[in-house]
Amino acid sequence: MLDPRDEAPMEGEMILATIRGIYRETITNEELKLRSMTDFDWTRLGQDEWTDQRVDGRMSRVFERRIAFFPKRAGTLEVLPIVHELEVPGDSGQRETVLVRSEPVRIEVVEKPARAEETWFPVRALEVSDTWDADAAQLEDGQGVTRRVVLRALGATPEMMPQQPALREPWLITFTPPEERDFQVTSQGPVTTLVWVWKLRPITGEPGVLPEVTIPYFDTEARTARAAILPAAPIGYASFGDNAAAGWRKDIGVGQAHIAVFSGATIIVVLLALRGRSGASSATLALRRKLHLKKQLRRLRKYAATEDIPRFRALAAHLLSSETITPPTRDHIALRPVDIFLFGSKSAQPALDLRSVLRDIEERLRTSSRHVGM
Repeated sequence: MLDPRDEAPMEGEMILATIRGIYRETITNEELKLRSMTDFDWTRLGQDEWTDQRVDGRMSRVFERRIAFFPKRAGTLEVLPIVHELEVPGDSGQRETVLVRSEPVRIEVVEKPARAEETWFPVRALEVSDTWDADAAQLEDGQGVTRRVVLRALGATPEMMPQQPALREPWLITFTPPEERDFQVTSQGPVTTLVWVWKLRPITGEPGVLPEVTIPYFDTEARTARAAILPAAPIGYASFGDNAAAGWRKDIGVGQAHIAVFSGATIIVVLLALRGRSGASSATLALRRKLHLKKQLRRLRKYAATEDIPRFRALAAHLLSSETITPPTRDHIALRPVDIFLFGSKSAQPALDLRSVLRDIEERLRTSSRHVGM
């Protein structure tokens, strides 16, 4: 018996039904057999029910099972006969096997919309939650953040659920654990819960924005297309905006004599620069780069010595992604041991030798063609 409905179902849409048998024999054993069908997938909804009811004025044993069918294509489809195998006492006292077959049921199924090939996801209801374990736009230096999205769909099996979107950006380290899936049955259809998790960490700390993600679906109750939206999300280190002013002091702590000497030296430097602007500019820029790199390497060695892994990872990634490196190591091969330690399974986490990683990074920087003689 199909549940009543106002419109023909579309392909892939859940069709609810009840298998019902009325018996006046004493049943000692039974088994309901549903075979595989070419035109339908199906799933059982809960436990069978046996009740005593008066039917047509006579007491009867009534069997009921809820089931959901999912048509695989459009057209006139047929639910094949279902067989209920019963064991009943015979006239001689021996058990006899009786096969009770249902009649085939034909269902008219409508085609899905023409533009819904890749995103066709028909459900009775869809709930989406989107949570973060920290403020992604105000992270501490080296801090990561976890985004967790939960989808609960009524009228969908796990195989029907959408694929997890890839949150990948050049400025972001992304680790995606396996999806979590849970399947429950109710009398109104299966409920599938899907959990997506992303562990995210900025590479340089410069603020960026993860783009909006759209999850289209078809609301079979309202008979209309809808979309669940995962909103765009800014992510970055809170300290990034203060970096430009971090090294300045309001009181430079020197007297007037010091200022006079400093001003005189500045004038001499400017005059020398004007005499040979092109050559001096190139030499000055190269010197500044070398000094800055040496300072950054001292910080990196300090993080390695103190085993400050998050800050070590953030600074090392920044150095390896620099445009001054030839070629830029955007895949961070040298940092794979660190990524495995930070984002891998805790139960099988390997030991991490930061000093070995540090030596590899220093070697890559020394052999860069733009840092010869560093």
